Amino acid sequence: YDATGEAMSAGTIDLGWLPGGTYALYSDDTEVILTATRNGLSNDSENPADWNGEANATKKDGPQVTYYRSLIYATPSPYGKELAAKVNAGEKLTWEELDKAKWAVQKTSSSAGYIYPTLWLMKNYDGKKISDLSNVVPLDSGYGTAFSYAAAEQVDIIVCYADGRNDYEASWTLPVDQKDETGKQGMGRSDSIWNELNVIGVTDPIYNDTVAISKESQYYTPEMIKALQTCFIDIINTDEGKDIFSVYSHTGYAIAKDSDYDGARAALEVVS
Repeated sequence: YDATGEAMSAGTIDLGWLPGGTYALYSDDTEVILTATRNGLSNDSENPADWNGEANATKKDGPQVTYYRSLIYATPSPYGKELAAKVNAGEKLTWEELDKAKWAVQKTSSSAGYIYPTLWLMKNYDGKKISDLSNVVPLDSGYGTAFSYAAAEQVDIIVCYADGRNDYEASWTLPVDQKDETGKQGMGRSDSIWNELNVIGVTDPIYNDTVAISKESQYYTPEMIKALQTCFIDIINTDEGKDIFSVYSHTGYAIAKDSDYDGARAALEVVS
């Protein structure tokens, strides 16, 4: 993707498909014209308590959306339950309370597993970052490890994309010597993941992949941009078009604006 961004900056490629972070890096020389859409969730609340409990179980039946979110989850550990109880009672957690917790996070390059949770901390706690926390467990083995740590009450907080609980709902309550139909190992919990793994923080939107045009291109005109937007939206709304773009897991396109990726630019500063 960086090679595509560099070529677009030089004007040797007119049009490219770039992840949000790559677009932000090269946005001085490129312009986003479309954002890929994905199937949205039944919940998009910024209030963490709205995500918790069986009655609020998230369904993957929302409208097409141009972004997803990361969530900060309190585990069923004794201290995790304390944090969840405060949030579900409408109280805001203090930095000291969060700093006391044991966190499990993903690699520093992970948008949902590190970067946007860091931005959430910075926004709500006077610029504090994950790197300022006293007790952080970095995970190299993915979200499955985070959920298994949560189920075993080895950590108090994990971070993951917003529909993570959907992906681990079945394995959460399976015996540890069994696997769900997708091959995930059982975690041996007795209560629902929706009751036991409570959201205590909701990040800003993480915008999806872009279709962008080079500002150095001879085709960089308002008329051509409008034509390209119409063209790609029309194509992906056909069965044949969906097959073409399925290589990117794109299910639709929506007209985009550069400011949608301000969060991605802020994210670059976090990891730089």
